[in-house]
Amino acid sequence: MKHTPLYERHIQMASKVVNLKGVARPVEYAGHIQEHRATREAVSLCDVSHMGEFEIKGKDALALVQKVITNDAGKLSINQALYTPMCNEDGGVIDDLTCFRLGEEHFLWVVNVTKTEEDFQWVIKHSQGMDVTVNNISCETALIALQGPASREVLQRVTKADLSKLKYFWLIETVISTKTMDVPCIISRTGYTGERGYEIFISRELAPLIWDELLLVGRPLGIVPHGVAARESLRTEAGYLLNGNDMDNKTNPFEAGIGWAVKFSKEFIGKDALLTISTNGVSRKLIGFEVKQRDTVRHGYSIYNSGKLIGHVASGSLSPNLIGRNLGMGYVPTEYSEIGTEIEIEVKENRCQAVIVPLPFCTLRAKDEPTIETYSPYDLKFSNSHLWLHQETDNIFTIGLTDFIQRDLGDILFSDLPKVGDTIVNGMTIGWVDTYRKVWEIKAPISGEVIEVNTGLIEKPQQINKYPYIHSGLMKIKVGSLDGYQSLLPYEEYAEIVRKLQQYENWSEDKRIF
Repeated sequence: MKHTPLYERHIQMASKVVNLKGVARPVEYAGHIQEHRATREAVSLCDVSHMGEFEIKGKDALALVQKVITNDAGKLSINQALYTPMCNEDGGVIDDLTCFRLGEEHFLWVVNVTKTEEDFQWVIKHSQGMDVTVNNISCETALIALQGPASREVLQRVTKADLSKLKYFWLIETVISTKTMDVPCIISRTGYTGERGYEIFISRELAPLIWDELLLVGRPLGIVPHGVAARESLRTEAGYLLNGNDMDNKTNPFEAGIGWAVKFSKEFIGKDALLTISTNGVSRKLIGFEVKQRDTVRHGYSIYNSGKLIGHVASGSLSPNLIGRNLGMGYVPTEYSEIGTEIEIEVKENRCQAVIVPLPFCTLRAKDEPTIETYSPYDLKFSNSHLWLHQETDNIFTIGLTDFIQRDLGDILFSDLPKVGDTIVNGMTIGWVDTYRKVWEIKAPISGEVIEVNTGLIEKPQQINKYPYIHSGLMKIKVGSLDGYQSLLPYEEYAEIVRKLQQYENWSEDKRIF
């Protein structure tokens, strides 16, 4: 059984770890229902390092990619990605994958765990005689998925990239700040849940640093790790397919509902077969269904219509206890695939009533932009008193509390801020926040006049914990001189101060006497 680089974290945190398709995988941590809902309503973290990764480089890299996938990688800009099937000569789906273009002659693939070796051998076979290198880098690469409505805010706290500029199915090479070091990584805006989300590629040995840091900074926004139970229910609810369940080499893309990823404008393996299928139409289709009873439906269960066996369940149902509905996907002949068609599903020698419903089962929000915009800390300056500044114009600055200090203080219960028109002097106390542990004074990082105060943070001080780097900050000031600003710290220097403070806190916890 293989271990991902986060295996020790799963053993410590998960309620159960199982051998799933040859890899040790966590089933759940806080619980399936909580993890599923956290992804839909807040943010969750998932180890997807079991996935396979290939690197394709060389003069003929694009030609090889175009040859073996059905979608058109030639239209990709650098740092753009696409989803695609990879088919055999008969048009059957060998695998579905995500293809990233890192350079003109440089591609990165993410493939399914159960297909990694088969896919690799297939690509190697068809690369013969071409000027290209194909490497299976799965054992060197870790992949962490951060998903949910609050995913951008969590990740933006620790990454150098401006995530507001990262669009759906694009990527950026950047760094993530952790307790120990800045970790080089690739961040892609992709996912498998239907929510806004990001997948982070890092070197295998550095994965625990990223995992720990995201769980730490995501606490105020309710982050939870999620296991394979929630991963399965989330992707099913979103109508996303799982190779081996919803398609295989006997299934073509048009049956599976992903014919949109087949581009006949180029040459590729299986084109002739798929062109014939596209022209003649398919004899069966993947459908979504809703079960009227509370029976649990599993992969492989038989589907009937008026007593006639017509198909089989592909992905088992979503429990009513989970999302309020009892849903699943399956294959039926085309003539039985209309929305509203009544079907029966055989469950333990009994047949439960069901009806065909549209896919996906939930609203897909992966392309949605958040309503709250936050800064990357790398674009700010910092004071030793744990305030950040953003220069809006030549002499107007936004001031806020850092992510580190709001976590160090804990939940902020009350805040007091200066008034518009107040004059503040570098180093003077200009406000305070009250927490369970103590009252903490806000020290002015520069001198000037207060021209705007975020009164919403006085009414709801807990928002300081949730959004420390929000664009509005605590207040805005107008300065007469930039002398104080010039002496402030860039994030890299401030991060070193924080790391030393955290090291001391870790040491003091070990030595503390209760």
